[in-house]
Amino acid sequence: MLPKLSFEHTIKSDYHQFLNSLAASSFSGDIEQEYGARLAVSTDNSVYQNLPQGVIFPRGNDDLLVMTKLANQAQFKTITFSARGGGTGTNGQSLNHGIIVDMSRHMNHVLEINVEQGWVRVQTGVIKDQLNQFLKPHGYFFSPDLSTSNRATMGGMISTDASGQGSLVYGKTSDHVLELTSVLMCGELLHTKNETNIGADYPLDSQAKHIATAVADICRDNRALILERFPRLNRFLTGYDLEHVFNDDLTEFNLSRILTGSEGSLAFITEAKLNITKIPKLRTLVNIIYDSFDSALRDAPTLVKASATSVETVDSKVLGLAKQDIVWDTVCDLIPERADKVTDGLNMVEYASNDATIQQQRIEALCARLDNAIANEQGGILGYQICDQLDQIMRIYNMRKKSVGLLGATKGFKKPIAFAEDTAVPPEKLADFIVEFRALLDSHQLSYGMFGHVDAGVLHVRPAMDMCDPQQELKLTEISDQVVALTAKYGGLMWGEHGKGYRSEYGPEFFGDELFAQLRVIKGLFDPDNRINPGKICTPANSTDSLVKVAGVKRGSFDRQIPINVRESYATAMSCNGNGQCFNFDVDSPMCPSSKVTGDRRHSPKGRATLIREWLRLLSNQGVDILALEKNDCSASVFSKIKNSWAN
Repeated sequence: MLPKLSFEHTIKSDYHQFLNSLAASSFSGDIEQEYGARLAVSTDNSVYQNLPQGVIFPRGNDDLLVMTKLANQAQFKTITFSARGGGTGTNGQSLNHGIIVDMSRHMNHVLEINVEQGWVRVQTGVIKDQLNQFLKPHGYFFSPDLSTSNRATMGGMISTDASGQGSLVYGKTSDHVLELTSVLMCGELLHTKNETNIGADYPLDSQAKHIATAVADICRDNRALILERFPRLNRFLTGYDLEHVFNDDLTEFNLSRILTGSEGSLAFITEAKLNITKIPKLRTLVNIIYDSFDSALRDAPTLVKASATSVETVDSKVLGLAKQDIVWDTVCDLIPERADKVTDGLNMVEYASNDATIQQQRIEALCARLDNAIANEQGGILGYQICDQLDQIMRIYNMRKKSVGLLGATKGFKKPIAFAEDTAVPPEKLADFIVEFRALLDSHQLSYGMFGHVDAGVLHVRPAMDMCDPQQELKLTEISDQVVALTAKYGGLMWGEHGKGYRSEYGPEFFGDELFAQLRVIKGLFDPDNRINPGKICTPANSTDSLVKVAGVKRGSFDRQIPINVRESYATAMSCNGNGQCFNFDVDSPMCPSSKVTGDRRHSPKGRATLIREWLRLLSNQGVDILALEKNDCSASVFSKIKNSWAN
């Protein structure tokens, strides 16, 4: 039986004292202690919910140095912190009961660009699409892609070592990080970059020098075990990246590789120097339809070998939802269908290049193979269509990116949720893995849709579950355990794209006891008192603190306190899945102008939905009959405005 949970509204005295002391210092950013402001960052794009004690919005490195130095005073040594960017994490990476340090409001500037050398320097609150908009006139882009690019920050991408479409060619975020500037919990600045003389640039008595030399020793001494233990995947093991901190012959060292993928558990990453990629002049998309999703998956390895830049897929569930949505009107002329066969799978194969001859040769070779397969009815291939206009390609990808929203918009209380949705296995094993994954989900009588990056062996699978149902909440943990075992069986990872977060409890199993012990040593070097995003990735070697667990506190634990008829009446607000699409960089988007001006998440539709949910919960726990109040003449107009505020 799951307990009935409630928030403690009053800020703890030590946190209240800390925040007031910070406000009285030279700190120049914003400090918020209001209940609504704390609620607005109590959720992300996951099923979890944690109410923090306060929210801090620094303006730069100096503010973070003031904050950390104050936090190291004896009376504040129990204060914990978590950095936050766009709040798009699917596993609660930035949630914390302490203080949220939000980099997105003020630390969102592009600082410098060097086109000749091909790099850009940014603050970590810069949004991915914002950066690419800045780079486009120069003929460059930041190549790691993700579906939340219009609100995900560079800090979040670095912290989770994000990647998405095209990772086969473009790699992960860590492959593009040249240098990082971070603030350590001890109150020091840390600059990390490629170096051959480890720690030479740091003062002799600095914590930064101690960290660099100790981490180098750990990674060098355990090199053979690291190479043996880590799977050979495009989406390599994340948090902390012990393998790639050194180059192959151990002559070059870059501590940045430990920070990328660390999910904010080691330091506050404030600035990044990133390499940038020239925008390809030629792009072609080949949309291939299949008689089954299994056929699409089994064909993917051959498509990858055809020198494709990326291979994306969606199953029949997602296709069916797309056909019922207005988005289908924008792509129906680009996806071939046959009157005599049902399309149950779709692969989108992209070629991007600056060499017209090579581009054409690759496309012709692929089409020749497809024509032969169709003529001989092989591999379940039903047809294909070539799109070589950028407008066409973007329309297809917009449909693909809308997959999450399409799945989440299903009617009823059961919603597709992210908790085991980014498994990664060797691409050649993906089809067999998915057969077993489907059987696992079917055994729990769950519906689900699938889409993802088959070129990297990563598939997004989101079962529909009702987290207000205590039994289904318990089932989520059971399924997570089963998926961990299944991915291990196929030599893969539970987290191929979206980081660990509340799945950190599985870290020891994947790293092994010996290497996980080294992770704990590294955590202790950076954060000996376990104060930065505690419980994520690992705890310090000398700590008795626990890791966060999949069974952690979820939004559903609070929402179920609201009577079901009230939830039905306020379905629009209750159905907000936390994806944060409304809090985006796009200045042309109608959602939400007030939040775009203020940077205040309370003003976004997601923020309003969170406030409405909590308001309904508090009234329900006080025994107030909300629906009866709605019928009262004096109250009806007020309730109507509250309901409408979410959509407006």
